[in-house]
Amino acid sequence: MTDNFIMPFAGGTIDYAEADRTPEQLQKFVAQPNARTILFFKGDVGIGEGGRLHRAHPSELIGQNLFEPGPVFLGLEGDRPVFAASLQDPKDFLPVDNFINLRMGGGMMDPVDLAIAGRARSLFEWHRTHRYCANCGGGSVPDEGGAKRVCNHCDTEHFPRVNPVVIMLVTSGDKVLLGRSPGWPEGWMSCLAGFVSPGESIEEATYRETLEEVGIKTKNHKYIFSQPWPYPSQLMIGMSCEAVNETIDVEPGELEEAKWYSREEVAAVFDKTGGAFMRPPRITIAHQLLKTWLKS
Repeated sequence: MTDNFIMPFAGGTIDYAEADRTPEQLQKFVAQPNARTILFFKGDVGIGEGGRLHRAHPSELIGQNLFEPGPVFLGLEGDRPVFAASLQDPKDFLPVDNFINLRMGGGMMDPVDLAIAGRARSLFEWHRTHRYCANCGGGSVPDEGGAKRVCNHCDTEHFPRVNPVVIMLVTSGDKVLLGRSPGWPEGWMSCLAGFVSPGESIEEATYRETLEEVGIKTKNHKYIFSQPWPYPSQLMIGMSCEAVNETIDVEPGELEEAKWYSREEVAAVFDKTGGAFMRPPRITIAHQLLKTWLKS
């Protein structure tokens, strides 16, 4: 990887301003003439002129129907407050076609815009799925501009979750192991992946998940790089490891299939001269892991 490479969804430049989230300070941020809000509709982000994020002043949202938690304060770009809002009806701002799915269209976005949008999407999804207190079951409300939720009954504070996932570049000599999850189209292949369990290191999770999914033991587990992934809110931890054995035993329900591919086959897929499988989108960490392996 080059020194100036920015992993998709990473590389954000926003200061989260975690010490400046009192109600009084948030009101000052909202009123600033240079304040801006990025817009979402059904989980997709609004794109304006030049393919950049459409940004509206927070005052333009007055009277609009917004999904809970309402405007979320993402942080500061220099002295510019940046918010995000999820619209119930976008017609006063943008045509519906201007809202794009980050998973499908994010690869064409400016890297900093993508990082901002990814953070906002993760926060909205967390608020949507954590409306009730895990301590007492009571309803919770957003606080500190959406940076946390507080229970109305027991005052327990809840903070956005990030779920760690290991994604493995499993190699054997000059071959790499790829798999296809249930429901994926024919030909779609990617690196194996799985959630880290309580009490596990990322090395242990890499070993366990590979053994569970394809029956292959691994060694020499090494961290490569990571990626925030807002579907819904995961930290993808890119790992490399070497296979001890090569016989594949796919676990039903985990994968539809798994297969070893030669370096030549993977290279041909990436330079579009071969079709052994469908190349993972550039926006994914799997794409970046394979690309790094090809350069090694």
